[in-house]
Amino acid sequence: MTFSDKFQAKVRELFPHSAHVVGAGVEGLSTVAFLKAAGVETIVLRDRNASLKAPEGVSVIAGDGYLDGIPVQATVMRSAGIRPDLPAFLAHRATGGKVLSQLRLFLALYRVLHPNGRVVGVTATMGKGTICTILSGMLSEAGMPHALLGNIGKAMLDVFLEADVPETVILELSSFQLSDLGPGDGLAVADCAVDVGLFGRVTLEHLDWHKDQIEYWNAKANLANWLTDDQWAVYLANEPGSVFGGMAGDALGRTLGEGGELEVRDNALCEGDIRLLELSDLKVPGVFQLENTGLAWLAARCLELSEDAILRGAKAFAGLRHRLMWAGEAEGIRYYNDSYATRPEATLAAVDALASAPLALVLGGSDKNIDFTELAAGLLACPSLVHISLIGATAGRLREALTAAGVPPFALLEYPGLDPAFEACEQAVRGTGGAVLLSPACASFGLFANYKERGEAFLKLAAARTGISY
Repeated sequence: MTFSDKFQAKVRELFPHSAHVVGAGVEGLSTVAFLKAAGVETIVLRDRNASLKAPEGVSVIAGDGYLDGIPVQATVMRSAGIRPDLPAFLAHRATGGKVLSQLRLFLALYRVLHPNGRVVGVTATMGKGTICTILSGMLSEAGMPHALLGNIGKAMLDVFLEADVPETVILELSSFQLSDLGPGDGLAVADCAVDVGLFGRVTLEHLDWHKDQIEYWNAKANLANWLTDDQWAVYLANEPGSVFGGMAGDALGRTLGEGGELEVRDNALCEGDIRLLELSDLKVPGVFQLENTGLAWLAARCLELSEDAILRGAKAFAGLRHRLMWAGEAEGIRYYNDSYATRPEATLAAVDALASAPLALVLGGSDKNIDFTELAAGLLACPSLVHISLIGATAGRLREALTAAGVPPFALLEYPGLDPAFEACEQAVRGTGGAVLLSPACASFGLFANYKERGEAFLKLAAARTGISY
């Protein structure tokens, strides 16, 4: 795209001398590409990887001393996975240097491009990608152009390189990205605020990166810290981590839960006595999906979408690709692709979500020496399971674990690949109103290159029956 004079002036203000990009992963390379397009003449890419090759027109400092010698006048761009409090960054700021990130730069430049634009930031320990996707579907149903950016969709700065930058964006944000969100380094408070900050369930994660739970929660809370009383915070009324984040700033609150604007009750999303959405209306299984949908619903109200568009978007959501994804229905059989479930606990959650009708399961894959004891006990306790097709290198160990746990009340057979395993599952639930589920509890190597390839193979088999392609 062609950058406006105001946009370029803001870039020059933030990068008056040179840009030193720390981290050469996907985000770092995205940052380099944007800075080159925006006219920053001197760009240095810094990374621990000593064998890093320099992109065209960019210098590289790599290896053990990759953070040494940052010029005082330089503006540092920190990639999200690198802590913002490294000694080199603190020393650079102490001498007046700037340390920015993709998120901070994106928000500042987006306000220049669209002063009245609307940014929805979404964070959670789990479910944030689902919430973002549901909200995106609601916006699409309302005919509202928008971009889905951050950890889902495009890298944030990539959108500035396109011909049209929409006035509404959804950002899926991790604690890493949010850890240093705030004013400073040439940014004002207004440069650091979204319009709607949404908090799903915030529990505990990434203690290999964060010092403790308090630091993790504080990082999440940065999403709302800079909101004012003409902006919105959406959060769960009865979840401590979500409340901690949602109440961090001065935003107007919209809550889901007991005493909130909306509530999940009796397998429905309710507003007072009105049942807005039944669990049976959703293509994706699990009561937890009503919670994800309810949070997206509240964010959509903040954007002033019609209730009809919100409802249509909620009903159209088919799940994230390869994550308990609805893959269509044919002849009374529903198909679900949960190839991303490479751990036993994920498979047990998927089976539980589909436990209301007869279920046939494709299980197994490559062997990572996982203990299948709890998986076996959980599967034997599921009364709706009528068939398990075992595939891959773990088929034998899974059979041993299941038979050691008791007498399986379902058919338990091994197959050489996904195709015959899929067909056997179909036969097992034909005429019962049941479902076929791929939720392997194992990695995919051997039969497939990765979980995505395995999931795509399942979707292809389902599409041959349903006529629905994704």
